[in-house]
Amino acid sequence: MERNAIFILTQFSFRWLGRLGVFFLWLTHFAVGADSPIEPGPSLPTLLKSALVNSGQIKESEGDIEIARAQLAQARAALFPHGSVMVLAAPMPGAHGDAVNGGTYWHEWGPFVDASAQIVLPLYTFGQVGNYKKAAERQIDARTNQAEMKKAEVIAQAKEFYYGYLMAVELGSLVDDLTKFLDEAVTTAEKQSKDKKKKGATVKPHDIFRLKTALQDLRQKKLQADAGRMTAEKAVAWVTGANFQHLTEGSLEPEEYELKSLDEYLKIAEQHRPEFKALSAGQEARAALRDAKRAQSYPVVFLGAFGNFPWTPVRDRQNSPFAYDPYNQITGGAGLGLKLDIEFWRHAAEAAEQNAELMKLKATETYAAPGVRLQVRKAFWELQQAVEGMKIAEERKSLGERWFVSNAMGWSIGITPPKDLLEALEGNGLARKNYIETVYALNLALAHLTQAVGQEVTSLKY
Repeated sequence: MERNAIFILTQFSFRWLGRLGVFFLWLTHFAVGADSPIEPGPSLPTLLKSALVNSGQIKESEGDIEIARAQLAQARAALFPHGSVMVLAAPMPGAHGDAVNGGTYWHEWGPFVDASAQIVLPLYTFGQVGNYKKAAERQIDARTNQAEMKKAEVIAQAKEFYYGYLMAVELGSLVDDLTKFLDEAVTTAEKQSKDKKKKGATVKPHDIFRLKTALQDLRQKKLQADAGRMTAEKAVAWVTGANFQHLTEGSLEPEEYELKSLDEYLKIAEQHRPEFKALSAGQEARAALRDAKRAQSYPVVFLGAFGNFPWTPVRDRQNSPFAYDPYNQITGGAGLGLKLDIEFWRHAAEAAEQNAELMKLKATETYAAPGVRLQVRKAFWELQQAVEGMKIAEERKSLGERWFVSNAMGWSIGITPPKDLLEALEGNGLARKNYIETVYALNLALAHLTQAVGQEVTSLKY
């Protein structure tokens, strides 16, 4: 069978719907609602702002920062005085006498209260508390930069979904245009076929079947395009956390940008990629934790104080300092002390664990830096390819339009056979499809380059 308009959508529909197909899987796990709808049609910058504020993924990473801050507060608290207070109350039988002579009177009962307290103020810990503080501080830096990494990831994802939505809208419009023309062509063909008296009629019954088959195929593709558009719209709402009824069905246009050299982008990445700072901070945190674990084997010098305050009315107070009286005698004191934890083997094992984590981060650094540079290069080359592809796509789109217009005019006056009309329609459709995909590829390359260098490379403000 001759190639016809069925081929127009056979390739591109599965390609872009394949990209959007993963949205169906995600939406089975994440429900996107709109309890309080706002004005429909937020712009891309508005959606990106919403993602930075409402994204659950970003909030999750920011929660790690708060955990690190709490750990720093715990480390600082170790330098403050700490201790305990205990109060005990119980009934007690009476007792009278002194240390030499006395007796217990079981028929006489009364209350007994015993309050005790102790306070310890660390003076010197051989670097244990100081290293815990340093580890917590550097952990905050590491978590902060990891949160920046997550923000860049979410922003790139939001852009990809939004551009995918616009591409679905554009491809749906393309299907509508082709369907409208084919519908008119079928009507014209049926009219010409019935006009037996018209001389030179070129329309045959199989030509009508061919046109109708292509038309029904386009209508089926339209259903797929609508499903892809609606799914992409919900995916945008999910990743950005935005609250809207519908996105504006605008056109997919190339983002404004200033193309720099590869070396310039590499320098920007070295300055702005949070991975480098996160790795450095993480290594310092692990080194500090290792030293803190080692310091556990050294004694803690502290200033301590204690007091004991017993009281009962049913036992005689012993006034002699040489008599032990646990019921009515206040005792206490303060002084310097040493505390030594003798679990040396456990300390060594914990220090070894932290040192292994440090070596792991150093190993990560050996491939992370080259990996970032490779990511920048790949994104830059994809952008170059998309820029050059835009020139070709624009020329191809212009040629396809001229080809189609020429054959459409011939069909309208009855000199172009259906086979040539369908081929021109197919060529024009593929050219327009290619242009839409190239714009999508250009914007996606810019999004990937933004993520790769750690700084927005387009004119978008969010």
